[in-house]
Amino acid sequence: MQKILDNIIGKTEKIGEIIYKYRYYIAITIFILCVFFEVSGSSIGAWNDFVKTNVTEDGVIFGKSRGIRSDEWAVLTPMSFSQKFDGFKYFSNLVRGGSTDVFIVYGLPTLNLMEIFRPFQIGYLFLGLAKGLSFFWCGRFIALFLVSFELGMIITNKNKLLSLVQAILVTLSPMIQWWFAVNGVAEIFIFGQLAVILLYKYMNTDSLKKRILYLLGLIICAGGYILVFYPAWQIPMIYVFLGLAVWTIISNIKNCKINRKDIISIIVAILIFAVCMVYVLVNSIDTIKAVMGTVYPGARMETGGNVQNSFTQYVMNIFLPTKDIGLNTNSCEEATMFTLFPMGIIIASIIFLKDKKKDLGLICLLIPYMFLGIWCIWGFPEIIAKLTLMSNSQAPRSVIALGFLEILILIRGLSIIKEPIKRIPSILISIITTVWIVGLAERNNPLYITKKMTIAMGIMCVYLFYFILRYKAKYAKYLFTAGITFVMIMTGATVNPIRSSTDVIYDSEIIKEVQKINEKEQGKWIVESLGFPYGNYLLMAGAATINSTNTYPDIEKWHKLDEEAKYEDIYNRYAHIIMSLKGSEDEYENKFELVHPDTFLVNVNLQDLQDLDVKYIFTVNDLEKYQTENIKLDLIYSYENYKVYKICGSKNDK
Repeated sequence: MQKILDNIIGKTEKIGEIIYKYRYYIAITIFILCVFFEVSGSSIGAWNDFVKTNVTEDGVIFGKSRGIRSDEWAVLTPMSFSQKFDGFKYFSNLVRGGSTDVFIVYGLPTLNLMEIFRPFQIGYLFLGLAKGLSFFWCGRFIALFLVSFELGMIITNKNKLLSLVQAILVTLSPMIQWWFAVNGVAEIFIFGQLAVILLYKYMNTDSLKKRILYLLGLIICAGGYILVFYPAWQIPMIYVFLGLAVWTIISNIKNCKINRKDIISIIVAILIFAVCMVYVLVNSIDTIKAVMGTVYPGARMETGGNVQNSFTQYVMNIFLPTKDIGLNTNSCEEATMFTLFPMGIIIASIIFLKDKKKDLGLICLLIPYMFLGIWCIWGFPEIIAKLTLMSNSQAPRSVIALGFLEILILIRGLSIIKEPIKRIPSILISIITTVWIVGLAERNNPLYITKKMTIAMGIMCVYLFYFILRYKAKYAKYLFTAGITFVMIMTGATVNPIRSSTDVIYDSEIIKEVQKINEKEQGKWIVESLGFPYGNYLLMAGAATINSTNTYPDIEKWHKLDEEAKYEDIYNRYAHIIMSLKGSEDEYENKFELVHPDTFLVNVNLQDLQDLDVKYIFTVNDLEKYQTENIKLDLIYSYENYKVYKICGSKNDK
């Protein structure tokens, strides 16, 4: 049996060496094939659950569209698609039905030199929508895996197997996969890790040409990270990368000799970066002010604390792709990094206390870990929260950084621990820790976790914990790698669907007809009476839709209906907007009504729509009764129960 295992391991290692040697060629080949076949992880098939059209197949090859990921399939993707119909402008004329900054908020594809900081959006500009969507999804997934692996090679002193484990744990982590397409979560990890890698390479080469290339890469990483424009994740994560950067600098300072040419190149790089950021700031300063001045989400003042349950939540994440009934919130909010807590801390403690090794890498990781741990469990006084900028990050969002640190601590610890823990202590520690972790998870999720799930979590934890503690023993590292790979495939790889093409949208008779109407005579649209996500549907046909998701408020537009700014607190927010057509003010109590923190209702009549320059109405209602002597409605299209009315007699037709 031992000979068979040795033979299998030997052959696997040889294959692994070949894959490692040609990893970039393999990655590029996979990427090209995926883009060619228009493969993505988008859940746009979920539109079939809302808009009933002639399209019955949603294009999913494996998995299923996730309706809960509406900020992807119902907001980001429709807005990204709309850019094609508006020439990929920095300021879209389609979103919100008027000039809207789409570069800084949501980071849509734009035909602009600053797109260098959004490299994964470039496919939209040249490859069409289907392949652009694939470029966006597959490019980010492959890049995240590669940079996570390369950072692992630095952290583990070139231990390929542990680097592979790190890449799997990061790339397929539930929190990353459930939030993969939005809020820049993938970009934060890609640019942050890549910056550390480039810093390491810069410090270990004397070639000026290479150093200039690394500086250019660092500029892109810095700009890409900043322009994610989601401080709730960016700020806590910057402490992780700061710790890694300090470790890198201290460890490699002896190898780095800076001369006059290097100083000049660094100054030039800083100037280039500054010019780029000033350009973006000049173009988007009003947008940034508008976002910061909103009622929701507005400027935050968080003090952290009270999310200690997140430390053990990862064990139940293995069930999120298949079960969502009984959750305290929803799958996305319950998703965490798959940290294997507290194994990283246990391994680090053994290294410090038993092996008597003061490892700089672990120290540089444990310092931000303690900082963020205090923030997440107890919180900070308001003044410290402001000084550290953590006031801009809610504690539940900060756990992503804490989880990432736990993974890095574990991987670093396993790479330097001297010997395996003995069998009996390993068994006891594994069982005791499993009972504690699974017990806490069960207590925190009583309506979700069943007895069978408890048993499954228990088996998983005992297996993984045991082989972590025994990692330096013969075969243990292979058994751990095989186990964690299986678990992460089930936990992360099954979250998003694997689909091909965008036919689910562009084979729709409704989308085709709206495109024809727009090509014949453009005008502003509203979606009448239908709530989220319907307001964004017509964007994919290039229709300028006033009540598409307003990523930041168009105060001037709403003041036309609210001259005294009586309802400004309602519409001064990021919002999904419902517009309901009425005959007169007698039919409603308030012009604007807040439905949810991110949703409001506007009651309008045809005169209001004329004031907003609306030409077309998409609805499921019969609206002829709302016609007036001067403003008529012409039914120009109907499909099933969907109708398109053209407003006639308004100034749009003059």
